[in-house]
Amino acid sequence: MNESSEALETAFAHFQEGRLAEAIEIAGGILLVDSDNSGALHVLGLASAISGALENAVAYYAKALLSAPSSAAIHTDIAAAYLVLGAAEDAAAHSARATAIDPSLGPAHYNLGNARFALGDAAAAAAAFAAAIETEPENDAFWSNHLFALNFSPGATRQEIYQRNRAWGEMIEAETGPVAPPGASKHGEPLRLAYYLPEYDTHVTPRFLEPVLRCHNLDSFDVRIYGSQVSGGGTPSFVPEDVSWVDVGGFTDDELAARMHADGVQILIHPCTFKARYRRILAHRAAPVQIAAINLVSTTGLKAADYLFTDGFLDPPGASEQFHTEELIRLAAFNTYRIPETAPPVVPLPAATNGYVTFCSFNNPAKLSPGTVAAWCKILERLPDSRLLLKHRALGDADVAARFVSGFTGAGIDEERIILEGFTLDGAAYLDTYNRVDMALDPFPFGGGTTSYEALWMGVPVLTLEGTTFMGRLTAALMGRLGLGHWAAADVGTYIESAARLASDLDALADLRAGLRERARASIFDAAAFTQSLEAACQDVWRRLAEHR
Repeated sequence: MNESSEALETAFAHFQEGRLAEAIEIAGGILLVDSDNSGALHVLGLASAISGALENAVAYYAKALLSAPSSAAIHTDIAAAYLVLGAAEDAAAHSARATAIDPSLGPAHYNLGNARFALGDAAAAAAAFAAAIETEPENDAFWSNHLFALNFSPGATRQEIYQRNRAWGEMIEAETGPVAPPGASKHGEPLRLAYYLPEYDTHVTPRFLEPVLRCHNLDSFDVRIYGSQVSGGGTPSFVPEDVSWVDVGGFTDDELAARMHADGVQILIHPCTFKARYRRILAHRAAPVQIAAINLVSTTGLKAADYLFTDGFLDPPGASEQFHTEELIRLAAFNTYRIPETAPPVVPLPAATNGYVTFCSFNNPAKLSPGTVAAWCKILERLPDSRLLLKHRALGDADVAARFVSGFTGAGIDEERIILEGFTLDGAAYLDTYNRVDMALDPFPFGGGTTSYEALWMGVPVLTLEGTTFMGRLTAALMGRLGLGHWAAADVGTYIESAARLASDLDALADLRAGLRERARASIFDAAAFTQSLEAACQDVWRRLAEHR
């Protein structure tokens, strides 16, 4: 090994140990002698990326690739930087090159999956994550993204989704080993009820959970949240004063389970099992009764999850038990949502003054499957003056936006009829965008969640396709609870016909819009009724346990 190679090896070692200054100094010294040294440029790219200087990182990686075009590692790292920058097309290209050079490089497949997901190709994303798992079968991040992406994939059946979740669950159970449930403490009042809310500042679960926390009967339930946040400490503002917050940031699953045991938690509701890596605590049996609820997309795949709270529409009795490791308990509703207090008033139907109907979708572009885009093109053909507004932060990336526009223009839809908008920081301004549209179109097979609730609050009805998977049925469940079951189509043909018919009756649309917020307030936003249903179910399963023991 020559002196330059030894120095480069030392620089990489310093970087891996977190000694960035030393790594940068050595890499800089190498470049003074050899300005095109790919290894030194790679080190400077890594150091820039970890420091948040992603544009600089990309520049270093790109220069390194000029000298080392077949370096799978550098292609993988530049792809990761492009992903954070929102340049999904570039990330996909470099990831694909990395996987071709070295198929055994798991992070390359993982980056490719994330890029494909951002570009709206959920099936390819799920396949890429599966390829990553083949290289590292126990990698939590690979599994978590794979299981999530499967729910978006047009070809994934409920059976496949169940089987893959169960495969993950069996792996976690083998890793954890047999865990005996903690002893059930004496039945009495109030029941000690816990929620687990990891990294709450990175996902939307608090929007579903906050109204429930504010409606709990504290004479019957001692409620506490065990949670963490990425951005720092302190009790979250959405937690009421009479609900306990326990910061468990940095806890291992074993430590968290031990803490819940010590605190005498009787029932654990896990409100965010949509990410597989958040579910691991259930395998450690943190409470005598464990329930998945509120923000989920499928079974947990874990036998230690005793129950899953759903409703009779999402999971019709006798039709879906085989797709769950949990016993299903059907509440009156699956969940509820926080009323957007800063939302602007609902304005009259825009089409009445525009002279044309504006459809919309504010969903993640990953949900816009080829079948969805094809159906929307046919709707726009049926109504030649209509427009379609798509809004999501991912559409702020020019490559992603161009990809989606081409899906419409390729079907003969004029580009001017497709309006794309990216991120809006201010919540009220974001919701005010709904005041420019007349009707929302739900994507399929993975429909809206937060977007459906928010559209309905803003007086915008949502046309949906009644799917076969859990997340393909949520919006239809909401429309049914609103007494608008005819807004849920049974098949794609009916979906297209319904869009044309409903959008052509502007008087009916205007009347519906005028009263939709209050109709929603009295039904899907009725947190008190939902919480009473949830509490009754909790008391029932605890009673069952007490009688059994």
